Amino acid sequence: MLSERYYNKGENRRKNTKNRMGKTDNKPDFTIVVAGDEHLGYVDEILKTISDAAKVRGTGIAKRNPGYVKQKMREGKAVIALDGEKFAGFSYIETWGGKHYVTTSGLIVRDEYRGCGLSRRIKHMTFSLARLRWPQAKIFSLTSGAAVMKLNTDHGYVPVTFAQLTDDEAFWRGCEGCINHDILDRTGRRYCVCTGMLYDPERARSVRDADEEIAKDPGVVERIMAAFPNGFPED
Repeated sequence: MLSERYYNKGENRRKNTKNRMGKTDNKPDFTIVVAGDEHLGYVDEILKTISDAAKVRGTGIAKRNPGYVKQKMREGKAVIALDGEKFAGFSYIETWGGKHYVTTSGLIVRDEYRGCGLSRRIKHMTFSLARLRWPQAKIFSLTSGAAVMKLNTDHGYVPVTFAQLTDDEAFWRGCEGCINHDILDRTGRRYCVCTGMLYDPERARSVRDADEEIAKDPGVVERIMAAFPNGFPED
């Protein structure tokens, strides 16, 4: 659950500083919002960016089809970053195991916007959205990227075994689109190229680390709530 400290710290930063996560002399002034119907036209570009990144990395990124990404947008479970009207970055969230587990997935930034801190800002929003909508859920990640591992650690995640993640078969079927899926099968789902990481809202240290990280992005909670003027929809 989001702590009182989370809100107070963010409020203090809003009073004392300009939004340091926004425009600077060298960085675009990104608009980062919960995606909706008005962003459906970006889906093909999002999927191409994800596919291109997987080829460059030579490691696994589970494939998603256009219908799946559109569904996430319509459900208020996706975040998009724009530079004006230009697509800059994206991520989405999903629930598993009766909403006891949540993932923030598919984090992607266009090559030309890397190094601007955009991945972190998108993560701030997806992570906060997950905590607001499902405050008791554990948030987990499977990743093979060092930068994502660092980002997760800053948000209070800790490395765990795959056995500590969801046992929801629907989640694990999503790994079938990854080029490394055969490793997961051969090891009986004990390990793979990816590292399992978990944020547990019952772990005080994780909550403190997460609150401190999100406080670096003043106004993120307000921007999320602006997308849900009537409250969060029923899943």
